[in-house]
Amino acid sequence: MDQSTAAAAPVKSNAAKFVFFYLLELVSLGFMAVSFGIVLFQIINKNIADALTGYSGSYDDGALKFAISALLVSTPIFYVIGSFIQKSLFSGELKKDSPVRRWLTYLILFVSFLIFVGWLIAFIFNFLNGEVTMKFILKTLSVLVIAATVFSFYFYDIRRQAVENIKDKVLKIFFISTLAAVAIVFVASFFVVEPPSAARDRKLDDQAINNFYTINSCIDQYYRDMKKMPENFSTMQSDCSYLTADILQDSQTKQTFTYSVTGTTTYQICANFRTSNIGKTNNQVAVSPATVGVNSTAHDKGSQCLKWQIFPAIKGN
Repeated sequence: MDQSTAAAAPVKSNAAKFVFFYLLELVSLGFMAVSFGIVLFQIINKNIADALTGYSGSYDDGALKFAISALLVSTPIFYVIGSFIQKSLFSGELKKDSPVRRWLTYLILFVSFLIFVGWLIAFIFNFLNGEVTMKFILKTLSVLVIAATVFSFYFYDIRRQAVENIKDKVLKIFFISTLAAVAIVFVASFFVVEPPSAARDRKLDDQAINNFYTINSCIDQYYRDMKKMPENFSTMQSDCSYLTADILQDSQTKQTFTYSVTGTTTYQICANFRTSNIGKTNNQVAVSPATVGVNSTAHDKGSQCLKWQIFPAIKGN
């Protein structure tokens, strides 16, 4: 009885270990495949305009940055764990007919097949609905190729008749070719994504615009109470407690914004911007040029003055 228990212990230990490694491979594969697809989607969104797609089909710099981060972390984990599993099969530590290997491999096959069928159905539906565009075709091909690659790899792996002490060249080709594809897409993403320095500059400019809105609220409040425009920032600070020195200046350079009255109910606030947001949305995708007018936050790079006016409902009071 003791001998059988002792003999069973290593098997349980190996089973638990390989459950962990297969689950880790499954999770890392999920992150890698999804991130790979997101990068391709955003490259397509960036370079192909489509009148039929709404906001959901527009370029999203944040989604691309997340995908790059996930790809950078998940890819090494997937290939290291995958290599370890293959070495365990080669050495015989993991048996070819192990329940852990069979169940989790078929789970991966099932998920990849569902994704393949789901996108194929979506493609046919959009085709019949007259909404198949070049952008949708490229995205569909991307998903189908990713799903088919995952499915074919694990289908081939689970169907192998002999694994112990067998170096399989097909698996090696799969590993090298897919790693090369990930590397190519990863490098291509840096030609599309906003550089970190530009992202920081844009956020600093956005913060200045937010300060402008706060100043605008204080000017509206002052006009509602005094029925006239404030002469300068200090004039309204006593009545507007949240108009602090930090609101009136650039958060990095500490340069104070300038304010001047241009009419009975109009004014302008000036600042030195690091970037231009004209022709761009918050997702940094080129659209029709922004209208530069009263109460517009569109600005070019450099010293710019934004024109504002008192809120119409306040003027009527």
